[in-house]
Amino acid sequence: MGALAVVVALLGTLLVVPHKVAPEDVPLPAVNGKALSVTLAREAALAAAIVPALENDSSGPAEGRGLYDLRAFGEELRAYGHREALHESSSLVRERRKLIEAALRARTLGDEKLLGLRAYQGQIFVAELRRWENTGKESDELVGLAGPFVDLVKQNGWMRGRALAMDDVLCAIFFKRRWNEVTGFMAEPFRLSLDEDRAFYAFLLTHPYGQNTVGLSPVDVARAVDQWRLRKVEDIARVDPAYPSVLARGVLFYRLGQHAAAVQAFRDHLAGGDGSYGLRVRNYLAAAVARASEEQ
Repeated sequence: MGALAVVVALLGTLLVVPHKVAPEDVPLPAVNGKALSVTLAREAALAAAIVPALENDSSGPAEGRGLYDLRAFGEELRAYGHREALHESSSLVRERRKLIEAALRARTLGDEKLLGLRAYQGQIFVAELRRWENTGKESDELVGLAGPFVDLVKQNGWMRGRALAMDDVLCAIFFKRRWNEVTGFMAEPFRLSLDEDRAFYAFLLTHPYGQNTVGLSPVDVARAVDQWRLRKVEDIARVDPAYPSVLARGVLFYRLGQHAAAVQAFRDHLAGGDGSYGLRVRNYLAAAVARASEEQ
């Protein structure tokens, strides 16, 4: 019994005393699956509610005028997408102005109508994107709704063979973000939910945007990617107070060779009273302190 007590005590000491562990993985935003499911159900309901209105040609004069504005906005969105896909910057500003004017006219029908149209267009976008996966051909509808999205996917390596490295939920989230940005409707009730933002940034941290890596060594490529991730961590911190951004910065500072900055970040995380990652962060801190001491 005495020997067993000694063994237990030694094991406890090993678990408490920090070890030098080089940090590697950047923490990802924690998506609340249940909350995200509620958002997806609401989006589906909005899309279903707008379809009868869009397909109804027997409305009265006042309602007919409203539906005309809604359809006109949809046409302007597609026209802008086609122009953007051509990378014709000279006429893009003019097309964007026309799009925003059409969006403002359509908004007079009420935000619910616009939210429904966005959800419905998002469903079409996902369906057309999957069709492109299967055929390799972009439809006019996909280009109109997505603009240069397919080019973005290819440039950033977001493919596994011919399949997208994102599910339908992420595809819809990317569309909503694009829709909000090109229309200028970024605030409530159009802004994405917290868990949609979390899912979006979790994908970016694990599938970082493609970098201009021509002539760069693998080490320099890795540095460029982690510097990009640092900027994304700042973006996440602005929308998700629960995200351990200080810890994430510490991991990235360490990977970038900025060991003194990593030491400070790990200490700040521990001092902040966040109990998550406790022993792991102390291990990271021990490794960062050792590396920083070597550099002095």
